[in-house]
Amino acid sequence: MTASLSFFCSECGAANTFHATSCFACNEPLDHLALLPCAQLQNSALPVSVALPPAVPLGPGSLLHERYQLVREIGQGGFGVVYLAEDCQRNHQQVAVKQITIGQLSARESIDATESYNREVTLLSRLKHCRLPRLYDHFTDPEHWYLVMDYIEGQTLEAALQATPGQALPVKKVLTIGIQVCDVLNYLHTQDPPIIFRDVKPANIMQTPRGQIYLIDFGIARHFVPGCPRDTGPLGSPGYAAPEQYGKTQTTIHTDIYGLGATLQTLVTGKDPLELQTGETSPSPVPRLDEELHLLLGQMLEKESSKRPQSIREVRARLEDLQGGRGRFVRRPLWGFLLGIAPYALFVALAPFASFSFFFYFLLVALYCVWPFLFASQLIVAAAMLFQPGKRLVGLGILTGLALFVLALFLRQEPLSGLLSWPSLGD
Repeated sequence: MTASLSFFCSECGAANTFHATSCFACNEPLDHLALLPCAQLQNSALPVSVALPPAVPLGPGSLLHERYQLVREIGQGGFGVVYLAEDCQRNHQQVAVKQITIGQLSARESIDATESYNREVTLLSRLKHCRLPRLYDHFTDPEHWYLVMDYIEGQTLEAALQATPGQALPVKKVLTIGIQVCDVLNYLHTQDPPIIFRDVKPANIMQTPRGQIYLIDFGIARHFVPGCPRDTGPLGSPGYAAPEQYGKTQTTIHTDIYGLGATLQTLVTGKDPLELQTGETSPSPVPRLDEELHLLLGQMLEKESSKRPQSIREVRARLEDLQGGRGRFVRRPLWGFLLGIAPYALFVALAPFASFSFFFYFLLVALYCVWPFLFASQLIVAAAMLFQPGKRLVGLGILTGLALFVLALFLRQEPLSGLLSWPSLGD
């Protein structure tokens, strides 16, 4: 095997020459020893090429690193396979061993594999979240590099879709999945500096039998570098990758919002994003989506990143609204209008009966005490809705209802104090 003398920046992933002291793309200092795979660290002279003996074929029962006993193969990737194994030094705890095969790769593939390996080691070793697999160990043999991580029982969402081709997942289930993915993306985006995952897609989301979601494969994740005009190379999965991932501008947190939008669209339609983009399906590709969810996905998939939701937290809040049914209730302006005017319409309608019944009298006194707070709170809520995509019309409806109520009072030529001056019980 020829030892690669390209060093990949842990901040942006750019390949630098061996003698470089700082990254040519982002100017971050390079730590050569930290960025080299273990096989290269074992030789302090760093020769141009290293002759290594062939590796022993692996199979069930094989012992890796004098510690990890392989049980069976559980998955395959672009550069190797994933094994279920038992950690003999930790009471035979089950772990996942990701094997990256480098012995027969081309020069370009070797660079990509090296970059993927270094990024996963660098990023996963520092992250701790309930929706991320933990990285326990990493090592090499003459033909492979290995990552030892949590074993996650279950299947990827891609596998779940392939089990029933063309069939969509229930919307309620998709909303639950989306909220969990938002949790882990928000964790990544709030790191210092923020981490951009850049590869949100069904194949990189694992689901356990209990419905727990994990984000896997940090092979092309990167730290956000302020001021960098664009990424160092086009990386991402066709259909799920945002336009900026193809070298036009730098990837940001909005890139992951696009990937999540494409993923949720795939889950609720059962169609690949490329099918929907090229129009190979019916003229109306998402007829089963309700209006609010359709609107949200459309905004997440905007080509211009500035037109997408401002943060993953906003996406999560809107998914929660849909999950709780609030999105259906306030989806139409008419409901907002009725919501705004109803308390005051009731108040005016009951006024003539104030002296007729003690019950009505008590009700009107209660309304008299709380109406300023109702008015002020609805005014504030309606004003806030004007700045929230998808809720502007609702806010406008509430403001219209409040305005009509105030106008009705003035048309009656009765000040509020006069309207609320009720007769005594003895009248």
